[in-house]
Amino acid sequence: MNVKIEEIKSLEGSDGSKGWPVAVKDRVAYHCFKDDEGSDCPNVAVTFLWTMRDAVIPKLDKENLAIATNFYTPSGLTGMLRNILGNPYIRYIILLGEEYSSKSGDGTAKSEEGVELTSANALRAFFEKGIDENRKVPGFENAIYIDKNIPSEMVIKVKDNVKLIDLNKDMPDASFEEKVEKANDLIRMLERKEPFIDKPCTFEYEKSKVSMNYEGGPLVVHGNSIPEIWVDVIHNIYRYGRDNLMNAETDRWVKEINNMVAVIHEPQNVDLSFNPFLVPLTEEKIEAYKKEILSPILPEGKAYTYGNKLRAYYYPSAEEIKELVNSKEYKDFEFGKGVHLDANVSYKKEYCEIDQLQDMIEVLKRDPYSKAVVGITWHAQDELMRKHKSSPCLAMLQAMIQDEKLNLFVFFRSHDMTQGWPENAYGCAAIQKKIADEVGVEAGILTIVSGSAQIYNHYYQQIEDMLAKHRKQKIDYKDSRGNYVIEVKEGKIVVCHVDGQSNQELERFEGGSASSVGLKISHAGQIHKTDHAIYLGRELQKAEHALKSGKKYEQDVEIIKEK
Repeated sequence: MNVKIEEIKSLEGSDGSKGWPVAVKDRVAYHCFKDDEGSDCPNVAVTFLWTMRDAVIPKLDKENLAIATNFYTPSGLTGMLRNILGNPYIRYIILLGEEYSSKSGDGTAKSEEGVELTSANALRAFFEKGIDENRKVPGFENAIYIDKNIPSEMVIKVKDNVKLIDLNKDMPDASFEEKVEKANDLIRMLERKEPFIDKPCTFEYEKSKVSMNYEGGPLVVHGNSIPEIWVDVIHNIYRYGRDNLMNAETDRWVKEINNMVAVIHEPQNVDLSFNPFLVPLTEEKIEAYKKEILSPILPEGKAYTYGNKLRAYYYPSAEEIKELVNSKEYKDFEFGKGVHLDANVSYKKEYCEIDQLQDMIEVLKRDPYSKAVVGITWHAQDELMRKHKSSPCLAMLQAMIQDEKLNLFVFFRSHDMTQGWPENAYGCAAIQKKIADEVGVEAGILTIVSGSAQIYNHYYQQIEDMLAKHRKQKIDYKDSRGNYVIEVKEGKIVVCHVDGQSNQELERFEGGSASSVGLKISHAGQIHKTDHAIYLGRELQKAEHALKSGKKYEQDVEIIKEK
């Protein structure tokens, strides 16, 4: 077979532009062709998984390298298939690098439930087993779905004709540098092969359901545990999210809510018996992530970790900080003189690192009601114009004590809600517990605001399957904002709003019809639960019927008796 380069260059990608790669091209770190004739075209693709691209790309031999990129999630398999079928000269994939965000993998990572559902293990499973009749990879049924517009026979051609070379599994004890060196040897030495199909291919994309109308802006979801609230968060984004692009000149379409607010009332609950996530979490993976988010250490090959940003915040001048904390004005400002002023500053030769998390703890110990307990990850000189390699998604957090409990507010500027949010939530809960334990109070509510809350288009089918399986209707009239006791007396409908715990009357509404009383309740304040609002409307209508017909009204009882 001899596929002409011009055929590949003339392909139309999913963003409408010409050329290859045809999918997620703005996320590809490196790609090339050798010439316009098609002879001696590159055969090798390299994926370095979660490792920072700048730690890999400069070190790779480019002689026979067609494409090199990260591979973060199992669902990235569909984009990989599209790019290989768009350039059938690719005959090898070399795998190396960190296997997920919070742990270095060696290809043997397993949990008590079996193989962990990492992107690396997804590649291994695909090249070993292919796909089943439901267009899913065995073992990854919730995490991967191959778009039905890509014919199954073409998917199998990739499996059978492209070889996965797994350096993480083949070289489990080797250093990252040794694996890169081996990859370069392979790039130079692998047998050159012809394309595995005679024509490059592109395919249409499945469409998502039309979004429902809503008022725009923030959506607020309350729930107890992290798994429970995640299902409702995803339901709201998939139902109301606007179709939007992640960036200009990209094909990465998402459903997006601006400022998705998740209020978690029991964030320290680590029960995973309900595990609805597309990539089910394990205790081991959660603990690894918690360890990272509480650690100041920046692992080699990573642009940042939240732990490093929060616990070793970089400031470019050690002398400026020394001068500041030793000034009389600073020492006398609020807490008085003391070594605590720079106790959490680690001075280096030309810069210093600030442990913001420990600062937050010590401020709350001195002033439990301070409203200034804020930690940030953002460096304006680096991030605002993207002069830095990679900007953190978690931008800031604030700890506050109310009702003698430590509440934590966290803001993410951009959030992958399907795979990123669950781990992030458990990590934020770990930060909350760390602060609460050291201050000596209980952990309270965790509020996570996702500025851009996204569901990527390659997750749509998996999301529909997950919601059908796990989002069950639960009729619950218990309302944290109180209950309503309804009576008919002295020719009027009388409604008492009472505290749900003490049963103390909070306010009273009266009127001659369900409509008039309902409008007064509506004007007074929002009823928190839709179930409760519908119930209240139904009971008010019963009360009006009883009033007009002369029958006896009793709340939650059918009207059967005459007065």
